[in-house]
Amino acid sequence: MRARTVCFLLLSIVCFDCAARAQSPMDILFHKAQPLGSVQLSFPGPAGGYTFLHIPTEETREAWHGKFTHDTLVEDHAYLLDLNVSGDGLYLAPDTMLSFSSTTPFVFKLQNGHAIHANMTPGHSHEDMRRYDTSFNGTIGYGLIKEFVTAFDFRKNTLTFYPLYSLDSIPDSDTNVLQLPIIDDAKITYCGCNQPTIWLDVNAPPFPRGHVNLAFQDPQSEIFRPALDSATGLNVDLAHRKDSLAGLKRPIGIHITHFFTRDVFGSSIDFASYGTARYIEGMPPIYHDFNVPVLGALGTDVLRTFRGIIIDPSRNRLIFVK
Repeated sequence: MRARTVCFLLLSIVCFDCAARAQSPMDILFHKAQPLGSVQLSFPGPAGGYTFLHIPTEETREAWHGKFTHDTLVEDHAYLLDLNVSGDGLYLAPDTMLSFSSTTPFVFKLQNGHAIHANMTPGHSHEDMRRYDTSFNGTIGYGLIKEFVTAFDFRKNTLTFYPLYSLDSIPDSDTNVLQLPIIDDAKITYCGCNQPTIWLDVNAPPFPRGHVNLAFQDPQSEIFRPALDSATGLNVDLAHRKDSLAGLKRPIGIHITHFFTRDVFGSSIDFASYGTARYIEGMPPIYHDFNVPVLGALGTDVLRTFRGIIIDPSRNRLIFVK
């Protein structure tokens, strides 16, 4: 009888340990919250990969059943996540579409009967992404993401949607997370309007202090060319010239020794330890008219070194889970 009791206790301990390990840190942080549902993530492409959300999408198609009817189907589609898109998103419009001037309602189906309603803009941007996934259907923008608390779990490769102001279990003293403010002070000069994306304010000597974009849409982290000092710019030019003479075409990179930003408590955090390599790229046109210096972008090669990322617009917090 005693042997049975010991065996039962050992089995209970093993089962408890398995259950604990099955839970990710993201599950534990949100055990008080009720999720709306989750979608799968994938990261096709070079280096850290592009961030694809695989979302069951409601579609209405015309069908012949003795007469033409409209059938409602739910199809899984892949969408690129790009926080630089200010609206809910963009979708690949059919070539037969006559007008691109208005948005189209979309319904994304989640578990437990939940659904997300979005207004997507038609277009043909990022059509090349179909080479990574034939189900690619467009881009999800910050306009949709900021309507929820979103938890990216890079161990389970899932994105979970929670209602705004959902309860979490993150004490201020938790050293397993980095809590950063969501900065929205970058304005487009010609209109004085805010750029609706997520920025970090970064100091990375010898470059000037500037903003860095959270770039789920880019596999590799970048420093934009205008941020280079003259000496570094000259070295980059020499490296490009040597590659050209050798018949090579490859991105020139540099290593960052320090990459400081501040958390919500005012403490300095050095991001360099999460990935020091940065490629030198030209600054995208979307950033040319900003009233703040734009230093570069943090791509998925750095973002996925964390276990997860939480975007909480309701509390103006960006949380990196170690």
